[in-house]
Amino acid sequence: MSTYFKEIFDGLKTFIGGLKLTMHHFRNRKDLVCTLQYPHEKWPVPERHIGFDLEDYNVIRSRLNVDLDDCIGCLSCQRACPVDCIKIETFKVPKDSDFDAGVTSNGTQKKMYVARFSIDMTECMFCNLCTYPCPEDCIYMAGGPNSHRHEVEYEFSKRTREELIFNFAERTEEEILEAGGEKYLAKKKGLPLPEPKAQNPEKKETK
Repeated sequence: MSTYFKEIFDGLKTFIGGLKLTMHHFRNRKDLVCTLQYPHEKWPVPERHIGFDLEDYNVIRSRLNVDLDDCIGCLSCQRACPVDCIKIETFKVPKDSDFDAGVTSNGTQKKMYVARFSIDMTECMFCNLCTYPCPEDCIYMAGGPNSHRHEVEYEFSKRTREELIFNFAERTEEEILEAGGEKYLAKKKGLPLPEPKAQNPEKKETK
């Protein structure tokens, strides 16, 4: 009989002890809370040394970033991607147009207009193969040797898949038309291509 009541007493004692600890944490929850309110709060990433300087580190597996001002629309990165997560759409600026497509930081005159440049990071396998064939070095993985261009993002989780599709070129119809992309827009909308502008025939000299 004594064993029976002893077990009841021990159970009540244990329950009360646990309840006291719970109430102590509840009253001091701002100081004693150990739950991180992710994604609004994130643990700071400690600095670490990997054995050599970042400028000597040839690659880091991180999010892809694009400097669109240096993109010449050669599609080399899109062709190199083994999973087709890079989508680029371009058109050639008409020769008779006064539109200036710009010059890259390497001094290359751009002849192609990039109407779309998107990367679906949900499909990216972080192989870094797309960065090597780029002649202008405009696509790169953030961080590492590219820290001066874009800081590393150790995680970039989002609530929806659409938020992980990064659109580096979001052109409006007005911008595309200004660059001479009438045929490009017509093809996108499934409309007949506009007829080429008729040239004025040379007038024959009369005697």
